[in-house]
Amino acid sequence: MGWDVALLEALAGHRTEWADAVAQGLMDAGQPTSTYVAAAVLALVFAWVFRAWRSVAAAMLASVVATVIAEYAKEFIGRPRPPAELALVPTDGFAMPSSIGALTAGAATPLILWGLRSGRRTAYVVVALLVAGTVLVGASMVYLGAHWLSDVLAGWLLGAALGLGASLVLDPRPAGSERRLGTARGPIP
Repeated sequence: MGWDVALLEALAGHRTEWADAVAQGLMDAGQPTSTYVAAAVLALVFAWVFRAWRSVAAAMLASVVATVIAEYAKEFIGRPRPPAELALVPTDGFAMPSSIGALTAGAATPLILWGLRSGRRTAYVVVALLVAGTVLVGASMVYLGAHWLSDVLAGWLLGAALGLGASLVLDPRPAGSERRLGTARGPIP
């Protein structure tokens, strides 16, 4: 944990008001049930627009399973959260793996795989947004002192593995198959 502590101590010594506000805003946005309802609706719209039903189903399945496993794993591992003097937010419970890290990576991985497989320009924008969003949310949890970096990395690994597994089960088509099946919309880049 030496590098976890060193990183969080360095962050705590260099926090700024604007970064505090951004990180706190991301954390607060993830709290209400309405956020998850909006995400589900957005996922369904995404599935309809891009004809990515299997990938969206894999993302939804992986995010739920990853969150549940992370919550149980926290109790089993029993790793404490960062101390209050290094945290900007009050926390309770155990830390590893980060359930928000697992959720975001579980949801993003199948859609990232869809984007890479589709070969469409629009899909690469989706991939970039998903990667950036997942990293930003995880980094915010570390910045706020809600998690150690290794908690977030473990959560991402868990979520990505489950996202990959869900994709292999629910959407096992090879690269470029959207084009061959005629499910890609618009001109092929």
